[in-house]
Amino acid sequence: MKRMLIFFTLVISLPFTLCFAETPPESNHFQDYFADPSFSTFEKAFESYSTQLSENAEDNNSRMMLSYLYMLEIERMLGEFETRIDSLAPNIKFQYANLLLGIGKYEECIEIYEGLNIEYPDWSCPWRHKGEAYFKSDELEQAEIALKRAIETRVEHYDAYVMLAEVKEEMGNYTDALATLETGFSYKGKDIEDPDEEITDLDVQFLYLRLLKVNNMQDEYEQQRMKLENIVPEDTRLKDTQ
Repeated sequence: MKRMLIFFTLVISLPFTLCFAETPPESNHFQDYFADPSFSTFEKAFESYSTQLSENAEDNNSRMMLSYLYMLEIERMLGEFETRIDSLAPNIKFQYANLLLGIGKYEECIEIYEGLNIEYPDWSCPWRHKGEAYFKSDELEQAEIALKRAIETRVEHYDAYVMLAEVKEEMGNYTDALATLETGFSYKGKDIEDPDEEITDLDVQFLYLRLLKVNNMQDEYEQQRMKLENIVPEDTRLKDTQ
């Protein structure tokens, strides 16, 4: 991650140097943050550009500066977590891995999930999220292993079934994918987590539609399609599953 942060800093430093050369010193709030990254300099720059943007909604320069501020501050805070990784409480370590997962740092988050798997082998969530990281890395066999483990450690883990069904669909195991999803449906609402926080029901319903079609379950497919046409008649995914 440190290498990525250094690379990111080098990539943006030249454009900003040129930009600052044309900007009055008193307004170089980003430069202050760039020279001394901290929450204090971030807060001052954030308040300055936010005020300018609130006064002029077309101030794209302030909007751009805020965007860069967000990215750099996220990287800085992630770096703070990285240096403290060994002292983080398990739930914070898990959330840190989830942040990495959310921004596409799959190798980094998998390493953290694996550590949690070793230390807390019966904790279902790190297994499920590791499965997602492997899935998004296109490592389908590893994703399948992790997601099955998530279900073994918590049999009612609804969204683990859904993701496992997606993995099996991607692998071409359509019969298993449908059976997995339908098993998951039997646990919906029984899990300790809110399923809508992990995956939208509409996405699940379209997954179900695709699996019904590919498994040649015509009657069930027509019923599911009619249901979705009534809910989201303009959704382009309906055309994709005709």
